[in-house]
Amino acid sequence: MRQFSENLPSKGQIYDYWKHRLSRLYFHVEPRKPRCWACGFNYGSRYDIKRPDVGWDEILRHWDRIPLQRCHIIPRSLSGRDNLSNLFLLCRECHDLMPNTNIPEVFFRWGRTQNWESREDAKLRDAMRAFRVDADSLRHLDQVINSSEFRSWMSGKFGLHRPQSNYAPISSRLTPATLVGLAVHYHREFAAHLGDGGAHPASKQ
Repeated sequence: MRQFSENLPSKGQIYDYWKHRLSRLYFHVEPRKPRCWACGFNYGSRYDIKRPDVGWDEILRHWDRIPLQRCHIIPRSLSGRDNLSNLFLLCRECHDLMPNTNIPEVFFRWGRTQNWESREDAKLRDAMRAFRVDADSLRHLDQVINSSEFRSWMSGKFGLHRPQSNYAPISSRLTPATLVGLAVHYHREFAAHLGDGGAHPASKQ
């Protein structure tokens, strides 16, 4: 697989080919803010081009550096080729979720509907279901998560997770299940201590 990847056009070349074609397909991509072309996932501002005097060659070098993946619109398994017109730049998660078909319009229609923020919201809702967070307690849990006391209490109680499937858009992260699970645990412990007239959990560290 690595042998094939080395023979593909560079990410800069792929962007240079698609830069005027993306808008015609209703994809919005800014040349100075490299993002996943489907869901819009970004890696913070570290790959953004901030200097106004940067030339086109430097812009393409920024596209080469961002950890997006070169993805086949029509897959090789369906005789898709390695040429520029058949390659798209996606985050790892979009690459894993994209449709495999020899009809490009199916791919483009799917790509236009993707949104990484909505995807993260869905993961958060799934974590809340796992910990049985209902609608009535949701607002209070949100207050807990955003409180300085909870942030202080959770210090040292979590680790960043490295995705085992290698398709997530980032290499390591605080998973929604970690955040929600700790918030639920904290809330229960905090409520129990208040009921017993005890100390705030954060003061026990």
